[in-house]
Amino acid sequence: MTTGTDPDPWRKKYFDSLDTLENEKLQFRAIETALKRVVGRLCTASLGLSPQLDQQIRKLQAVIRRDAVAADDLEKLTPALTEAIGALDPPVGSAPVIAQPAVKHPVEIDDSRLRSILTALLSELRRDSELAPQVDTLESKIATSLTGAQLPDVLATLTDLVGQRIQRIEGAKQEIEGLLSHMVGKLDEIGQFVAEQHHSQSQSQANSETLNTQLVGEIKAMGETMESTGDLQQIRQQVRHRLDSIDRHLQEFRQREATFAAATLARNEQMRSRIAELEAEAKRLHNQLQDEQRLSTIDALTRIPNRQAYEKRIEEELHRWRRFKQPICLAVWDVDHFKRINDTYGHRAGDRVLRVVAECFAGRIRTTDFVARYGGEEFVMILPGTQLEDATQLSEKLREAVAEIGFHFRGSPVSITVSSGVTALLPEDSAGAAFDRADQALYRAKQTGRNRCIAA
Repeated sequence: MTTGTDPDPWRKKYFDSLDTLENEKLQFRAIETALKRVVGRLCTASLGLSPQLDQQIRKLQAVIRRDAVAADDLEKLTPALTEAIGALDPPVGSAPVIAQPAVKHPVEIDDSRLRSILTALLSELRRDSELAPQVDTLESKIATSLTGAQLPDVLATLTDLVGQRIQRIEGAKQEIEGLLSHMVGKLDEIGQFVAEQHHSQSQSQANSETLNTQLVGEIKAMGETMESTGDLQQIRQQVRHRLDSIDRHLQEFRQREATFAAATLARNEQMRSRIAELEAEAKRLHNQLQDEQRLSTIDALTRIPNRQAYEKRIEEELHRWRRFKQPICLAVWDVDHFKRINDTYGHRAGDRVLRVVAECFAGRIRTTDFVARYGGEEFVMILPGTQLEDATQLSEKLREAVAEIGFHFRGSPVSITVSSGVTALLPEDSAGAAFDRADQALYRAKQTGRNRCIAA
């Protein structure tokens, strides 16, 4: 490695890493703001149902208006809020009491929109592998519906997860800042070394010029003495004197050069050590960044690519498809009655079901195909170079393979089936349009009995 390597690419790389972390932090802040807005609308829509509930809702509104919402604050409100919601249900056998809302025009809550926001937030949180198990548990709770009684617990858990994620981003940012500062210090040492080397070379050149001047002066003086003096004895003495001076000049020159050589050798050894340390740190950071980048596109539960990896891959496939016009199909999958599995056998059984389904898919597709966990119990496949008829046949084989899995949990057999919607990419398609069409086909498959594949 040459010591004059430009350090700017390293600086840019690590400053880019800091920018990425800062952008993630801002993104989570924006999501937190959106959640507060959703909660505020839910609170507004719920006012007027009962005085007890109104009191708890106003407390919740006061909490979410703060700049920073702590999970503990939401946890403290949860029991009383849940009790107030439960009090709205009339006793068994009694006539229902119809409450007149105080708000003349209550805000209509779009449950699918709310679940979409929560799902997007959970997808972002799942990128942190250490938070993935908690995210999966929470996602299972809201997989089918989100009731008013569940909302406080869900929001409290989300707030806690977002806070953990922000703290981890801050920690990673501080770690990279420290490492960057350390590496910049090492690069400054290299710059100082180069400057000292340049100074040493200049000094060595000056010493050589001084020696040359001294030798020329001594030789010139000897010539003048010989021309001006006729006495042989005196000439001998002058020559001997001049030779002694030349010898002294050479010794002084060699001593200076030896001193410079020793100092240069010591600096070189020190710099080699610093460069080796810098290279080791750079390699470690490079590997760490590669690992983090790889893990950010892998689903922590199923160990197959996640939604982020899918979105990147589908854009690449769309670019190739528009260039080469080769057919591409998209298949969207959903595990049938997944909530029933969770409710009957527990979330651990649901997690194992997702893992075995992912293994079945990944083990039966071509190396050119792509499968990812899209979210919850939903998977998505990209099938390049495949016509719609062939993609439908492949989906049927995969569906049958899943149905034949002999899955048992704690000694009890668990039936697993999947449904699929398949579509071929059209010239005017975007990635979102193709996915929506396949997702609509999946919806029809589930509406018409599940455990089937429908092409669109």
